[in-house]
Amino acid sequence: MAFLYEKKKSKKDDHEYIEITGFEGNGEKLVIPDSIEGLPVEAIGNHSFSGREDIVSVEIPESVKTLYGFAFHNCKNLERIALFDSLDDYYDGVCRQCDKLKIIDITVNNSWYEVIRNFLADSDRTLEFRIHIKTDEGYDEARLTFPEFVYDFNENTMARTIQFSIAGSGYAYRECVDRRSIDYREYDRLFDKAVIDGNALSENIAIGRLIFPKDLLVGYRAVYEKYVRKNGAGILCRLIDDENEDESLELVKALLTYRCADAQETEDGDKLLKDVDIDKAIEHAVKSGKTLFSAALMDAGAPKGGAMEFTL
Repeated sequence: MAFLYEKKKSKKDDHEYIEITGFEGNGEKLVIPDSIEGLPVEAIGNHSFSGREDIVSVEIPESVKTLYGFAFHNCKNLERIALFDSLDDYYDGVCRQCDKLKIIDITVNNSWYEVIRNFLADSDRTLEFRIHIKTDEGYDEARLTFPEFVYDFNENTMARTIQFSIAGSGYAYRECVDRRSIDYREYDRLFDKAVIDGNALSENIAIGRLIFPKDLLVGYRAVYEKYVRKNGAGILCRLIDDENEDESLELVKALLTYRCADAQETEDGDKLLKDVDIDKAIEHAVKSGKTLFSAALMDAGAPKGGAMEFTL
């Protein structure tokens, strides 16, 4: 198993670098090296991994500055890409027709958000960005879900014109990102549009903004809290059923320990999730055989006076 590559010379300053052109062997968890033969890996070439069905995740080092056209095009099982904001050039179709791609994990060391714009322009599907932003104290984290959208064309035969429209909130959400920044406040203002698109989508947006509240717009903490609280049982059961159990369990724990800004005037106090919803989730976890979820939920939701019993 080995990477295929070519040695290149920069047109700017004549320094030598490596361009990856492919990979021999199984690349399920593909980790691109930052150097080969002592030279920095700075590019991934045209169609380098196009059409491969073995790749599930890709890690791209900070040394890479260019992703050439269709580098990961039609990788049908690709779910996650991790990379840095070091990219200067992102060519057309890098991740097009990667229908399972869900998560882009990006480390932002230079306040350069163009790569996020490029991924969003390349895909009209729902994408979640896990953004690690360098600060003087370390790293801030934001977790932003960008909904999908659909271009719609309708022919008006009487007027002999084609009418164009966009369905879904995803296009408006994409407008929140420019080269140098993300407009988190506008992102929050769009939440009403996301709610129309569907529960799972809007739930993920709300959870991401509550657990990772980077530049959260004033007043929207309460909006997101109210929405998650209203849909607590469904959210917990969906996370329990998620294929990625480790990450889902961490989210469940974060939601269980989250405390609302203003104490609720209910028997649940300032807890984000209602006890009755935690009880429903415990029953679902027990019936599904998800013991780690059951334990975490029981820790947070066991009633005063005794343990809960569920019949399978």
